[in-house]
Amino acid sequence: MTQLAALAPLASALSDPARLRLHARLVLAGSAGLDPEALRAEDPATAKQLGRLLQAGLAELSEDGTRAVARADAFGEALRPAPAATAADDADEATAQLFKDGRLTTMPTRPARRQALLEYLTRRVFEPGVGYGEPEVNIALRQYWDDPSALRRYLVDAGLLTRSTDGRSYRVAADSAAA
Repeated sequence: MTQLAALAPLASALSDPARLRLHARLVLAGSAGLDPEALRAEDPATAKQLGRLLQAGLAELSEDGTRAVARADAFGEALRPAPAATAADDADEATAQLFKDGRLTTMPTRPARRQALLEYLTRRVFEPGVGYGEPEVNIALRQYWDDPSALRRYLVDAGLLTRSTDGRSYRVAADSAAA
């Protein structure tokens, strides 16, 4: 996963002022953390906000679930360099020719070549098992192509990403995660 794609869920989770304030409270609480039940009693919407911080990896619950603690290493993990190239990356030399300075220069019209490109982007940008909101998907895809909506649609049509029934979240399709 690229650094931008790894940072997108974190930035998205902190884009809401209420979640940002909650995250700040968790950070200031340190290792003692905050009691999720007390937060819920304070304001029922806080439970949803805490859930989003947990989902993004900005916070975690203690083993017994009684304390919510900010993850100090969340941004560090997102910025950590990706592992060395894999054999799959080496096999993508033809696909790599479609890029200049990390950006797509053209969208292939031949179905096989477009499918290879979409599979390459799916491996590079998205992690199996992680849910992404539409804004996160757009941010991640915009770094490669100026029309992230079209690219997102191609990924869904190719069966590489699945869209939730309400259209708000995306995941790597189970079949493409095994590939």
